[in-house]
Amino acid sequence: ILNHKRAPFDNPLVRQAVNLALDRNAYVRGVRQNGAVTGAALMPKPLGFWGLPDAELRTLAGYRDPAKDKAEAKRLLASAGYGPDKPLRVDLVTRTLPIYLDLASFVVDQLRLIGMEATLKQLDTAAWFPALSRREFQIGANLTAGGFDDPDAYLFENYRCGSPRNYTDYCSEDMDRLIDQQSQELDRAKRLRLVADIQRKLEADVARPMLGWRKEYFARWPHVKNLVPHNSLYNYGRMQDVWLDK
Repeated sequence: ILNHKRAPFDNPLVRQAVNLALDRNAYVRGVRQNGAVTGAALMPKPLGFWGLPDAELRTLAGYRDPAKDKAEAKRLLASAGYGPDKPLRVDLVTRTLPIYLDLASFVVDQLRLIGMEATLKQLDTAAWFPALSRREFQIGANLTAGGFDDPDAYLFENYRCGSPRNYTDYCSEDMDRLIDQQSQELDRAKRLRLVADIQRKLEADVARPMLGWRKEYFARWPHVKNLVPHNSLYNYGRMQDVWLDK
């Protein structure tokens, strides 16, 4: 999460540099041990229906050749007035949980490779969410679990102007109109095209760089029948049809 209203991330060039620096494929392989998939604002296949296809993702900043993307990131930082003699120094905050720290450490290393010096600061859970709500950060490493696979569940929460959970304070009147438009569209194919356009714009605006969608794993005894995994951390436990063969 990048705070769009606080320096240096109020500068679009700096946001674009960060986006280019983050190698999503390396994150999936190294941090998540292939227990995740790359994706933009919406849950990608096979987890969801609405995400951009992988072939298109590979054309976007941060999903392409990491060497070329990082070289472009350095050029953008230089255009913003930063370089070897004037490195950009930022505080990167995250929550004091191992899964957050793994993510944050990866981001710190990626930023180092383009000449940004990020100091990692940890916040206890009791302080983490109030800090996000008050926008008391420059850049943060955050995890958000999926609700259900529908654009309204993600777009209104994370990208609409004034939403309490829009932690980056990204705000675009054009985007708000598009979010409303896709929500009102009854034709599924037309809505799918609208949602794809929204995701492309969010990526171009560096609204909230997504590193990946991690897979959820759980174990069950063989005698537990009809427990169907779901793509939402909060919605998998539908127990009405579960029975025990024992």
